[in-house]
Amino acid sequence: MAAEGPLTGRLALVSGASRGLGRATAVELAAAGAYVVCTARSTRTGATQTDVDDLTLEGTLDAVRAAGGDGEWHRCDHTEPDQVEALLRGVLDRHGRVDVLVNNAWGGHDHHEEADGEEVWDEPMEQFRAMLLGGAYSDYVTTLLTLRLAMGPARSGLVLTTTWHTPEPPAWVPYESSKAAKNRLVYALGYHLQDKGIGVVAVAPGWMRTELMEAHVAPEVLAGKTESPHLAGRVMAALAADPEVMRWTGQVVDVGELADHYEIDDLDGTRPHGNAGRYRPSPVPPPLPGEGG
Repeated sequence: MAAEGPLTGRLALVSGASRGLGRATAVELAAAGAYVVCTARSTRTGATQTDVDDLTLEGTLDAVRAAGGDGEWHRCDHTEPDQVEALLRGVLDRHGRVDVLVNNAWGGHDHHEEADGEEVWDEPMEQFRAMLLGGAYSDYVTTLLTLRLAMGPARSGLVLTTTWHTPEPPAWVPYESSKAAKNRLVYALGYHLQDKGIGVVAVAPGWMRTELMEAHVAPEVLAGKTESPHLAGRVMAALAADPEVMRWTGQVVDVGELADHYEIDDLDGTRPHGNAGRYRPSPVPPPLPGEGG
């Protein structure tokens, strides 16, 4: 039996759900009662990351069920409109609704190339294109098709996008620019959907202890500077359950700010802002190659 909670009876679709923030979000939404449709490109017969065991959709669904929730998984490349439309039509045929969309797909680091030199103009041209496709474009495709087929006709729903607050001064040019495109898309969609009862919110976590980060970064580097991806997942579950979620629409909101607002702690009881023993994640580097979020 699925978990009972504030999202019972709701269906959430989470892209990029095979690992990291996507997996944690699927688990937290399911723990709050939602039926979760998990999508990504990585399966046990074709994993895109092998540095850590079972970073796959099947592994995510196992974690969802271990948390007392339920759902299903489907392999989908969210840069391909035909695949996304087929996915959504199948979900609607089986369940009749999509209440929450979490845009977490991110493929740009799969094409990571080191610059040949140290100057900004030495950056490979392909890098920015790959990040735009894996980030803002996949968000655009998935959101518009979800609006067209499900949320628009229902005049209800919530679109959540995982992103990054680009720093000042800016760092890695293709990464910062592609994240800025994601953020502006949220602002533009929020503006155009504000009178239709559909919220669009970007959620910006800090430096997360994902599976790949813990496998590649020394524990002493992570200590005191990081949060688990479950903190952002819990925040997104709270947003999905909030009847006044439209207060955040069109905005990029820091996970720490939302955790304070909803009084949510991380798995270890910490929170990015607030009382003694809590931390503020800084500085934050770009994700590891192949990492989502």
